[in-house]
Amino acid sequence: MQVSRRESLAALMTAAATLGVRASRADEPDVVIGAPNSLTGGLGENGQRAVWGFLIAIEQINREGGIKSLGGARLKPIVADTTTENPTQGASVARRIIDQDHAVALFGSTASAITLATQVEAEKSQVPLVTSSYADPLVQRGMKYTFKITTPGSYSWNFAMDALVEMIKTERGSPPKSCGIYMGSDAVSASVAKTLPIEAQRIGLPIVSQVNFQGNLTDPSVIVSPILQNKPETIFLSAFLNDAVLVLRTLRGLGVKTPVAAAGGVSTDSAGKTLGPGADRVFMPWSWNWDLAVPGESELNDAYKKAHPDAPYPSNNEQLGMGYSIGMIIRQALEKAASRDSMKLRDTLASTEFIDLPLPAKRVAFDETGLNKYAQMILTEWSDGNAHTVWPKELQAMKPVL
Repeated sequence: MQVSRRESLAALMTAAATLGVRASRADEPDVVIGAPNSLTGGLGENGQRAVWGFLIAIEQINREGGIKSLGGARLKPIVADTTTENPTQGASVARRIIDQDHAVALFGSTASAITLATQVEAEKSQVPLVTSSYADPLVQRGMKYTFKITTPGSYSWNFAMDALVEMIKTERGSPPKSCGIYMGSDAVSASVAKTLPIEAQRIGLPIVSQVNFQGNLTDPSVIVSPILQNKPETIFLSAFLNDAVLVLRTLRGLGVKTPVAAAGGVSTDSAGKTLGPGADRVFMPWSWNWDLAVPGESELNDAYKKAHPDAPYPSNNEQLGMGYSIGMIIRQALEKAASRDSMKLRDTLASTEFIDLPLPAKRVAFDETGLNKYAQMILTEWSDGNAHTVWPKELQAMKPVL
């Protein structure tokens, strides 16, 4: 059963409120963690899954006795929708959570354009922001209170290109001879549109077509026509869900079975459900997947199923695992800092290696820019309605279908 955005948003707010009520019973005051995230709009499903994972972590932490170094203080999440339709709104939402709710740390805001706005408010207030967003500038602007567990967006796409080429070479015996690059207008795609051609040149993969397009397409021909004309052997597509579905349906309907590396809106449960067999041979660069053989993975999957019995299972969305991991990182940081002071928490985040996380590398540590030194990507593929990890080979849960 697919959960509507309105139902998902209501469930998120109810879960956060319930956790808050439980937190008020602790002997020590609540430790407030703000979660301003894009719960509606073009990337709303990613934000919802990120917050679901985060709330599962908060519930587990409170159930296991809260933050022991703070006398068993419980965590109180403040979830707020920033929406992806107005990126600047992230700043005002973050400011309200910091000023009115007195959050000691922030988790968000999923959509990179919103996180860039949230980041400024966190920096002004000296409140650490831990994010799963991808945009390169998040760790290029000299901010001291931003901690990013993912690779830069440009690297993730370089990984997607390198991995897809190497995987095809391994499986078919020879690499693809050409590619087409099609990037939407969101913050990550805009960065990737500049850097991916450089990577293609570096590895000797000719680009036969490149298009940068505005989101909310009404006519897919701006992308489909160049593909039909130039016949790239691999396709790289970053777009909102509606645009990705429109393009992929059109291509598959025309019999184009070219492998597609895609991200953005296509990396959601809705994409797999909506596209059905049309999602086959679509590969996605992710930082987490439900089928990874890492400690804590099965427990997270079980907790997700219990918390959201009517939602798609397993969760085909990397943000679920990243939201959960960020909750656990904040837990470890609070335990080590033994303080509610945001500046001390920031220093602890900057100097600590966080372990036993359900991520490909199983650990996180931040460099001087706030970038995770151990960030590791995987390539997943839609098959039979679910996303399966297919590369790198040592983490492979399913052999790729090409």
